[in-house]
Amino acid sequence: MDVSAKTSTTLFLSAICLTTMLIQPHIGYGQMTSSSFNPFKFELRERFPPGNEKLLRNEISKITAVQQELEEEDIWSVKYWNGAYPSYRWHQLLMQVSQNHKGHKNGGRVAIMHLAIYDAMVEVGKHKKAYFRKAAYQYDPRVKKLGQVPHFSAFICEWSAAAGAAHRVIGYYFPEQKELIDSHLTAFRSARLATGVSFPSDIEKGLEIGQEIANQYIAYAKSDRTDLRWEGSVPKADSLWSGNPGPWDPMKRQWKPLTLVQPNQFRPGPPPVDWSSDMEELRQFNATHQTSEIAWKWKSEPVWDRLIERKILEYHLDPLEAAFANAVFHTARYDAIIAAWDGKYHYWGIRPFQYDPSFQPILVDTPNFPGYPAGHTTVAGSIARVLSFLFPRDEPLFYALAKECSESRFEGGVHFRTDNEVGLEVGDQVGQQVIRVFTE
Repeated sequence: MDVSAKTSTTLFLSAICLTTMLIQPHIGYGQMTSSSFNPFKFELRERFPPGNEKLLRNEISKITAVQQELEEEDIWSVKYWNGAYPSYRWHQLLMQVSQNHKGHKNGGRVAIMHLAIYDAMVEVGKHKKAYFRKAAYQYDPRVKKLGQVPHFSAFICEWSAAAGAAHRVIGYYFPEQKELIDSHLTAFRSARLATGVSFPSDIEKGLEIGQEIANQYIAYAKSDRTDLRWEGSVPKADSLWSGNPGPWDPMKRQWKPLTLVQPNQFRPGPPPVDWSSDMEELRQFNATHQTSEIAWKWKSEPVWDRLIERKILEYHLDPLEAAFANAVFHTARYDAIIAAWDGKYHYWGIRPFQYDPSFQPILVDTPNFPGYPAGHTTVAGSIARVLSFLFPRDEPLFYALAKECSESRFEGGVHFRTDNEVGLEVGDQVGQQVIRVFTE
């Protein structure tokens, strides 16, 4: 074969590989395809047959009327609500409402919202596969396309399903902010109709599906034990952690797991009896370091939350893939917290500043609960594992970040190295369990 032929063959094969990569429907170019997604916990038995063409054409007038009255601020709202992926703005709203809330915040709220959104999106997907429908703008040239084009069917609005689920769940956890939450749903409704993609009836059906799935998750959440208060006592021993953990923290070990068989499924072995070598390593680090950039970074920045958002956008995940990724991610965090806190309050592991009262942590304030295993690193291990499943090409990045997170807690002086290393191991086991349950 001559050089030109070899070159042509190489270019041809490269083109095939690139094309395969671009059209491959796997989430993050990983293991899942859209046909693999099943509801995590709830589904509906009701069927929603599509309306006839005449009724749909009658709805066109509602869309054109809205579009004709759009002003600059309305255009901005359309872009705001219909950019990125369906849960994007609702997650932001949940964070805003959580910050507004004074007092205890239920620990299950984020996972429950994203699971409700995911199951609602799976439900909508079933109907989309059963009935193909063109988008509204494809029926009438007067309708402008101002939103993302549906991947395979415009029947029942998946963005509305996410909105219905999120609105209902956020309202359940923060009823005192009902006016704010309702105002966002009103804004979404208007912005979605103005896209010219969904018919009014499909928007309402999507909202209905999301709300019904959310109702089932709310019923589940009422018995998930995330609202229990602690009435126990701290054991008295010089070798153990001491303090006043407050009424909520010790109960995390009793939260109802989402994928774990039981809270202590991955409980590690007992911590060291003698922490002297761990303590000496911390003293030596402090002797040569005044501060730690990574310690403050992992204390103050939502590193993992920003990363999952960025990866969903980088890989251009479709609405259902994005919902799946968020559901897996937030479930992994929730169950990792349970696993870590099971170990913490089973062993009551002492913290460095308690073991050596003369020791001054770089982070100054040590969290007010036992140390072994480390919570930050258990969560990091779990998240690194599931992100590697979702986006396998970036696996080295995820594990490098988990290792950095682990090191940050040591350098900050709030954990012994052993706390962190064991936390990573426990978290990795949790992550594997989450993946098994979502893919079984």
